[in-house]
Amino acid sequence: MLATRITRIEERLSLHGINNYQITYPEYLNFDQELFATPREVGCRVMILTAIAYTIQDESKKYGIINWLKNENIWSHVSEKEAAYLNSRTTKEDEILDLSWKIEAAYILAWALGLVDDKPMPGEEATEAQINNMIQQLPALGDQLESFLSNLSFRDAVEIYDENIFYELTTTHFRDTLFSGGKSRADVHVPASFERHLALNWLRRFMNIQDWDDTDTST
Repeated sequence: MLATRITRIEERLSLHGINNYQITYPEYLNFDQELFATPREVGCRVMILTAIAYTIQDESKKYGIINWLKNENIWSHVSEKEAAYLNSRTTKEDEILDLSWKIEAAYILAWALGLVDDKPMPGEEATEAQINNMIQQLPALGDQLESFLSNLSFRDAVEIYDENIFYELTTTHFRDTLFSGGKSRADVHVPASFERHLALNWLRRFMNIQDWDDTDTST
């Protein structure tokens, strides 16, 4: 089983132009699902990230989003940085750019919950059709969330974990390439892949970190 998983991950990396990484320790793929965030916590995060993406298009909606998140009792799941953004009247351009990539995190978490089946391509951003499909599977912003959050479950945990390892190794590849002064030819979209890596690290509580802002992406 572990050998099959290793082969599948390595072949996928090679398919996308990353040929110099091998998983030499099978134990690397062992995990304890009991340490994962709960499906409910992941659902809250998907809704928060989607709501923030909405406010990027129209910052006047921040106040209404704050009230909604509080009324639905998930404001406690909003991170410190997210709360600061939502409560701010003006936002720096670099912060808006950073937040705009978080829709990639929302999508891969929705995939982990089985809300969407179409996994994003490593070399591309999630497509408009994929994002629209995800939004159709979620409660509308402003709707009640309890029924949705209470009925979530994960897709196969091995599939989630191996997706995390794939993106962990793409991050390793790009960091090693950067530090060596080289140039990567990998068919992997750097900002999108990093957001997927971060989101799945948070889901599996990498380094036992639960806070979204503090999620570790070291490799």
